[in-house]
Parts: sequence; structure tokens; C-alpha cells
Amino acid sequence: MFEKYYTPEQRAQLAKRAEALGEERIREVEAEWPRLMEAVRAEMEKGTDPSAPRVQALARRWEALVEEFTGSDPGIEASLRRMYEQETTVHGINTASVRAMGEYIERALVADREEK
Repeated sequence: MFEKYYTPEQRAQLAKRAEALGEERIREVEAEWPRLMEAVRAEMEKGTDPSAPRVQALARRWEALVEEFTGSDPGIEASLRRMYEQETTVHGINTASVRAMGEYIERALVADREEK
């Protein structure tokens, strides 16, 4: 699936990022994502406003994990977003729920930036 969304250059860059991060950090992040997604889902289900400080904190963590994976490369981030928009599952995760969470997170990040 990676070949479909990432250019050869992006895949090489991602491989370098993985090497720089190391296997232990990758495992930590892989374990953190489900917890973070569950926390976001819980706030969404409670109807918590995205401008609430606890949602903004979750949004900043989400953004930091994406940036850690992408190396803050806008092209890689766009490829990642495209993959989640076009596939029904990624790494066994239903992308429809991730897209809804992503929209919620984006509203929280916008609200966070507006407050600063």
C-alpha cells in the first residue's frame, strides 16, 4: 500500500526516519496511537467542544505524533492524509473513524491557534 501513496523518495525518507527513531520508539508510538485514538473518540462521544483544553491537548499530541512520523515533511503528510482518505482500512484500522477523529482534531487545533 505504501507504494501506492508514497513516492520512492518519500519511502526512502521514511526509512531514514524509522532508522533515526529506532525500533523502541516506533513500538512506543505504535502503542500510543490506540490510546490516543480512544481518548479522542471518548471526547467526541461525550460531545466535548474541540476548543476544550483537554481536547486541544489531545490534538497537540496527535499533531506531534504525525510530525514525528512525517518528519514535518508536507509532502509525506499529504501522502499519509491521501492514504487515509482513499483506503477503507490502514494497518487494520477503519479509516472512516480516523477521518472523523481527524476532522475533530483539526477543529481543536484551529481553536488552539486562535487562542494564541
